Amino acid sequence: MNARGAPALPGPEAAAYTARWRPSSVTPQAACFARQVVTQAAPAGRERAKNLLRAAGRLADRAIGLGLEPVPEVLLHPSPAGRFTAHAPGLTGVTRRTLRTNLRFPARRLVPALAPADAPLPRERARPATLPPRSAATSPSPVRSPPRRGGCAPRAWSAWARAPG
Repeated sequence: MNARGAPALPGPEAAAYTARWRPSSVTPQAACFARQVVTQAAPAGRERAKNLLRAAGRLADRAIGLGLEPVPEVLLHPSPAGRFTAHAPGLTGVTRRTLRTNLRFPARRLVPALAPADAPLPRERARPATLPPRSAATSPSPVRSPPRRGGCAPRAWSAWARAPG
């Protein structure tokens, strides 16, 4: 649904890609669930549809294997979806966050009562804003270092060189 309450319409590329999506990595029942969910979620483009299909298909494949029924109200609930993203084997942290985001999108569109919008986090500065520049009258005069000779270090007596004098 869009902001006015009308059902969201998918982009033509997304709808066509969703209709012909036949993965070999998940069961046919999981693929059917993923196509149904992504069609109803109505993503804007083909790439977004592909990512949503992959996430929903993996979730459904895992959940069907555990005995859950493949309906959006059950699988897109925050508990099974969150447990799947947190404990799916072989996923990196980045992949887990992406998977969780890709499952929250259809959950918010299909079952809004189960996945309310996240409360925005408060924003705070890490340190105070920069201070205003000081005027020349109030700023202390700069301390100057003694002049340096050319070269890395001042000349000193060396055991290999001739002694001064």
